[in-house]
Amino acid sequence: MQAFFKKLSIILVICRAYSLPISVMSWVVPFIFGCLHNGNIKNGIIALIGIISLHLASNLFDDIVDYKKARSLIDKGIIDNFNFQKGKCAYIINGTFKIKWLYLLDFLLFLFSLCIAVFFINTTGFNLLYIIIPTAILCLLYPILGSLGFGEIIIAAIFSPLLYSGVFYVMSGNYSNEILMLSISTGFLTVAVLHNHMLLDFKYDTTNRKITLCRITGSEKNAFILLKIFIFSAYINLLIWIVQGYLSLWFLLPLITIPSSLILLNVMSKHIKNPEEKIEYHILMGPIKYSPAIPDEQKNFIIKFLLIQNLLSSFTIILCISMVLEYVCYRVTG
Repeated sequence: MQAFFKKLSIILVICRAYSLPISVMSWVVPFIFGCLHNGNIKNGIIALIGIISLHLASNLFDDIVDYKKARSLIDKGIIDNFNFQKGKCAYIINGTFKIKWLYLLDFLLFLFSLCIAVFFINTTGFNLLYIIIPTAILCLLYPILGSLGFGEIIIAAIFSPLLYSGVFYVMSGNYSNEILMLSISTGFLTVAVLHNHMLLDFKYDTTNRKITLCRITGSEKNAFILLKIFIFSAYINLLIWIVQGYLSLWFLLPLITIPSSLILLNVMSKHIKNPEEKIEYHILMGPIKYSPAIPDEQKNFIIKFLLIQNLLSSFTIILCISMVLEYVCYRVTG
């Protein structure tokens, strides 16, 4: 049993399971929305399992494609060795797993996701294909389009409008304009999370000629401006729908995360001017854990890395609270 869990932990590392909180946070909004509208809870939970399987499969597929591309360049003599960042593909390079086994693992993960999709098509109808087909295409094209700088946008499309609409549909059998409106805001913040991480890696990606949305902007300052646009667009989107009467005033609540957004932007502004400047922790940054013994440089990086993720998490949680309060108020005043 111990050996099994050891292998499972290695597989989770290979599939970058640390990124799964994005899936869960994206799922929880339409799930709660579905529960409040008499949705099928069991279907919502099954959908989460399918989402996790697809997420892990896509992560592994991305690594396999990157490895094969680099291997081809080495074989042709164009580059001398692998130059992946943060241990990417290390388990293939060091021989921990043979590529054929990774093909099999990836196939099984995609197959499992497909089986769940077929189950939902059988139980909820063929209209679900409007979600399944674009999602599958974007997952398969991600390694290619991601290398062209569109990775952040693709992930936001998958984890916001498509995922939100899909989860609510399998729970209720209907599509919802309201959940689609909310997904736009979390979509902007999802792009912001990825864009912020790329901004931290701007110099590394420039040295290695990696094409990202940050690099397409031409400079760190331009990328920072785009980060601000992404973040504030999340709030502006809510305000537009509230003013037009499509969302209730309860959805003003996520705006209380604006101070956290301003702290994040201030930290990233300092990062561009002087990456080594020490960052002091503020309670509005959210939960940030690190060992007191590590150097200030590493502490700074951890804070910058987690700040934006905490913002997305708090925004999402408060969005869920807004939905519940709206529902309770509607039932009471009814």
